[in-house]
Amino acid sequence: MTMLLFCAVLTGCASDEDETASSPFGFETGPLMRPGDNCLRCHRDERSDYPTAPSWTAAGTVFPGPDSPASDGVSGVRVLLLDPEGELIESLVTNGAGNFYTAAPLPSGFRVALEYEGDRLDMPCAPPTGGCAACHSVPAVGGAPGRLFLPQAPEAADISSECTGF
Repeated sequence: MTMLLFCAVLTGCASDEDETASSPFGFETGPLMRPGDNCLRCHRDERSDYPTAPSWTAAGTVFPGPDSPASDGVSGVRVLLLDPEGELIESLVTNGAGNFYTAAPLPSGFRVALEYEGDRLDMPCAPPTGGCAACHSVPAVGGAPGRLFLPQAPEAADISSECTGF
């Protein structure tokens, strides 16, 4: 009986939809992977546990609001990366998971703005890192207002021009 139960458990765990099957890392990889996680934890130039992961200079996920679950990323958001004087370096568009990423060189003091459906929200400070979820997470870190969120979110009205927490 114990052996039969053990075999049933193993059979139940084996599935054609095993999301780790296509990756040697134990999780699905690709552009839609792990929304809301700190992408630069693995996608960076420095030594990483995943040396085959492409290196990004900035990456993150945009959500409807600061407390949104990881499954609620928003596609079609323009992420503007600007130099310290406000000149456009690169414009990215979030994918189906709300993720964006780039390997473009970014100067110290670069800035970030989000545009969606005609509205724009500028980050009031230069970010301390290109790994957005290092601060924009749930719970938030370093004075960030939670996850990266749309300009239309009610919390966007509370974004001040003061830079705190960095």
